[in-house]
Amino acid sequence: MSDTPASVTTFEPVHASDIQLAQARISSVIAPTPLQYCPRLSEETGCEVYLKREDLQDVRSYKIRGAYYAIANLNDTQRDAGIVAASAGNHAQGVAYACRTMGIPGRIYVPNQTPKQKRDRIAVHGGDMVELVVTGNNFDEAAEAARADAAERGATMIEPFDARDTIIGQGTVAAEILTQLSSIGKSLDSIFVPVGGAGLLAGVASYLADLAPRTAIVGVEPAGAASLQAALRADGPVTLDTVDPFVDGAAVKRIGDLSYEIVERNQGRTHVMDVSEGAVCTEMLELYQNEGIITEPAGALSVT
Repeated sequence: MSDTPASVTTFEPVHASDIQLAQARISSVIAPTPLQYCPRLSEETGCEVYLKREDLQDVRSYKIRGAYYAIANLNDTQRDAGIVAASAGNHAQGVAYACRTMGIPGRIYVPNQTPKQKRDRIAVHGGDMVELVVTGNNFDEAAEAARADAAERGATMIEPFDARDTIIGQGTVAAEILTQLSSIGKSLDSIFVPVGGAGLLAGVASYLADLAPRTAIVGVEPAGAASLQAALRADGPVTLDTVDPFVDGAAVKRIGDLSYEIVERNQGRTHVMDVSEGAVCTEMLELYQNEGIITEPAGALSVT
């Protein structure tokens, strides 16, 4: 796999207007999730902290936004040819949900490390429209197999983070947050975003660049899979030798090329940090014991 960044000449930026169009298109299927005030974290930080409860989506993750929007944009020929996706588990559930909802056949690749409960949920969401293939020791190996399959069969690959439509769909999270804060007379000073392939971060940064340019954006990635920081140091995406699989939803060896381009162009307002896997585990327990929120490691990442 090439370690060169995406070509600037092919770069097509994402704007708030693109994300607003996506929001209108998916709103009949994907309902807004609550923005929940957190007294514990507010007291600890001295700030008003709100949690965007994407764990309350039908597929338990924001990933359904990008997956559904990307699939909804396919033409009839692409739908007839079927789709292929690779995922650590959450994107797969979004793709499976969209396949069943829209009646499009799909084949989804997940790595061996994907928890059984996620595999079971993929099957439930996809029904008889989706075939699940378990292969590879990590997301990147599963993705390689998925792309080879898509090329061989002429199917459409629905990327989990490194595609413009996916990024646009994920950006609807930021659109909802601004609307929800405005409704209670609040503004967004800072936002902390979990980072795996950086599709969500790219979408959020794009929306806020147009509509809330003074908002500070912090991308949070696991210390054992800090592919975005590696890319920023190298001036382009690079492939990590190994990743720690604990934060499975964000254990990505290589940041997305398009995601990187968008984040790099927003560096003046975007800071990237990493947190240890142990700290993520501790925060998962804190969220359960104090807020009654059961979250996977990637869900606790930006709260840690």
